[in-house]
Amino acid sequence: MRFGSLLAACLTLAVLPASAQEPARTNDRHLSRKFDAVGPTPAVAPPVREPQRDRPVYLRTAKPLSEIAELDQKASAACRVHDFGQFEQHRGRALVAGRTYGAAAAGSDLLADHPKLAARPPAVYVFEHQGMTACRVWRVKPAALRAAN
Repeated sequence: MRFGSLLAACLTLAVLPASAQEPARTNDRHLSRKFDAVGPTPAVAPPVREPQRDRPVYLRTAKPLSEIAELDQKASAACRVHDFGQFEQHRGRALVAGRTYGAAAAGSDLLADHPKLAARPPAVYVFEHQGMTACRVWRVKPAALRAAN
């Protein structure tokens, strides 16, 4: 008899009314699609870069930069404080030993130069890390310019 009453009590507890079986109501913001994490996030394709036609190449050589140019200390110091450099980075280019550098010729409209640092053509400047505090400006040797042309 005792076992029967215990069984009856367990059965009444197991079958609770429907209102007692429902979970407590959650915040409506939790049900929005914004938080739905089903499936992987779709990959976004990188933007297609259009080639620019008006990007002159001032120099093309397989020799390393240190062989064809000399480091210009004054221009490098001015480049670090944005007094010397290209108006648009990498608008003019130098292709040296498989790497692409920004480049500008003296007297061209691509070069933003300090009046004291202005050189006469045919000087070509190659910029390494332009726009940073590690900016270095290389002045291409005239012999390398003649050999490239």
